[in-house]
Formats: sequence, C-alpha cells, structure tokens
Amino acid sequence: MRTLLVDDDPAFRRLATIALDAAGVESEVVGTATAALKRLDEAERPFDLILLDQELPGMSGAELLDLLRKRGHDIPVVLVTIRDAAEDRIRALRLGADDYLVKPFRFEELLARLRAVTRRSLGDRPVRIGTLEIDPRARHVTRAGEPVPLTQREFEVLWVLVQAQERTVTRKEFLRRVWGMSFEPETNFIQVHISRLRTKLGPLEGKHIQTVRGQGYRMANLTAAPHGLSHERQS
Repeated sequence: MRTLLVDDDPAFRRLATIALDAAGVESEVVGTATAALKRLDEAERPFDLILLDQELPGMSGAELLDLLRKRGHDIPVVLVTIRDAAEDRIRALRLGADDYLVKPFRFEELLARLRAVTRRSLGDRPVRIGTLEIDPRARHVTRAGEPVPLTQREFEVLWVLVQAQERTVTRKEFLRRVWGMSFEPETNFIQVHISRLRTKLGPLEGKHIQTVRGQGYRMANLTAAPHGLSHERQS
C-alpha cells in the first residue's frame, strides 16, 4: 500500500508515519492541499490511497476531495477530522470519501480502515501488471492481448498474490486460501505452482512474482484499473 498523508499537524504526521512504517505501509507526507495536488501530479508511481485531514490551511480537505473527484481521480480517500457531526460525515461521503475517521483514534483502527478501503477499491476489478491483464470475474489472464492458459489452482495462487497488494504471502496463507488446509504438508507444491505460473506468464512478466526468502512470495508493480485497463504503474 502506498499512501499520501495530507495533514498540517507535525505531531500527527510524525506518529502516523511511524505507525504506517511499522505496518509496512509506504507513505509520503505533505502539509497542504496545494502540495498534495502537486505531489499527485508529479509522482512517478501512483498512490494507492490518500489519508486526508479535513482541517487544512487554505483549501480544506473536503474541498480538495471535491476537486479530486471533479478532475476524475478515483484514488481511495480516508478523511480524518475532529468533527463528529452526522452532517459532516454525510457531506464527506457525498463528496466521494471512501471512509471517515474522527480524531483522536487508535492507530490500529486507522490501519484497519486503510486496508479495508484498499481491499474494496481493488475488489474484483481487472488488474494490469506490465503487459499482463488479469480479470478476476472471468478468471482470465492475457499477456499483450494473448490468452495465458492457467489451471484453476494457478489462477487462484495468482489472484491471492494480487489481492495481497505487494504484501508477502506466506505458505500458510496460500494453503488456507487456495487449498483450504490448516496444516503444512511435507510437499513443495506451492513452489511448484509458483514455478509453473512464472513459466506460463513468461520470462519478463514472471519476474513480478518475487520470492521473499524464508517468508513466502509477493507480487510487485500492481495497478488496478477501475474502468478497464487504462493505466500502468511504472516500476
């Protein structure tokens, strides 16, 4: 998860950055709406989520959110505020916020909200990884427009990696989610499936499946395309 934190409170920025970093969330920090717009325009890699303070100097968080949605940005946004009135929540959601969090809060709750929002944003939409196009609804994969024949298990292994959003997936998680096992058999069939996937995806695209020694596997350079496969993350 790559997050843009927009908040003018140095103490909150410092604590939030520490919490996000400890949870393995990559983050960048800016203090104003103007700086956020500039960073979004200049970023070489797109952000997965914006953590946006409502009470910003100059342009407020709600005004920035409204502007982003009017410009066609569909990046998930979690609005953070000290305001707890129902009308404030309703306005934020109407403007396009994906979630609304009231200060003060526990950072465990913040992390849970962020992950929930990014899971919903990915959902079952098509995903692009280089020249690969993965359609979870059709359970169909193409490479440069050509079909890639995968077995049911191979597709499920691939989709677990995609849903993890660049997080490392352990053997136990693969076994539980793909094979429904709660124990680790004395076999290397996960490694075999990963090897087959890499071969079928091709020498270039197969490199996106990375081995994390002693832990598991992760998928690098994911891009979810909400309205078809329209953009690509630069690696």
